[in-house]
Amino acid sequence: PAIFFDLETSDLSPVGQILNYCFTLVDGDWKVLDQISDSVAISRLQLPRAGAIKANRINVLEHQKLCTLGEAAAMKKIHSFINRAVADLGPGTVRLVGYNSARFDLDYLRTSLIRNGLNPYFKVKYKDLLLVSRKLSVSETRFPRVSSGDEAGRLSLRLETLCKALGILDGKQLHESSDDVRLTIELARYYADEFGVDVRSFEPFEASKWVNKG
Repeated sequence: PAIFFDLETSDLSPVGQILNYCFTLVDGDWKVLDQISDSVAISRLQLPRAGAIKANRINVLEHQKLCTLGEAAAMKKIHSFINRAVADLGPGTVRLVGYNSARFDLDYLRTSLIRNGLNPYFKVKYKDLLLVSRKLSVSETRFPRVSSGDEAGRLSLRLETLCKALGILDGKQLHESSDDVRLTIELARYYADEFGVDVRSFEPFEASKWVNKG
């Protein structure tokens, strides 16, 4: 089982605030078992970055009108959701999976939990689908090779780029957490079906079994 998650935020730095989130629990056959998704009211102590608002396509005034959940309540909800899944399925059996989550979403989640007095560590295994994309980009001839446009000769491994190239996404990525989680699950399932690499069991450090743990 795995919890796929995504966060849309007010800043690139993890000291910012989560604006909306989605956590989706799936079983071994990719069937959705449970999900939480919500928007979070922006604190008066936060000044969202213009670039983040543009990327998330959020109308701040409308966002504030529609939000009924503050950050403290949202963090309690997320914390309870993950811990409940661990309690039901067993410690160490649940994977927490995102796309580029190791460098961004996970730090954001932990910082937000700490800020609200909650333990940021769970008895789960952390996985990042971006690391699978990197592996496949150098090992599979059938893997999409789309230029990033930012740097000549560099491949784009963005979620939107890969989902478009593989026929998973038509149009533009919405940059809304529930939609991004759906895309991440579909891409993970595609990798498992077409390339035989399942993010839930993938180990990015392949030499680990030869490392002396004594």
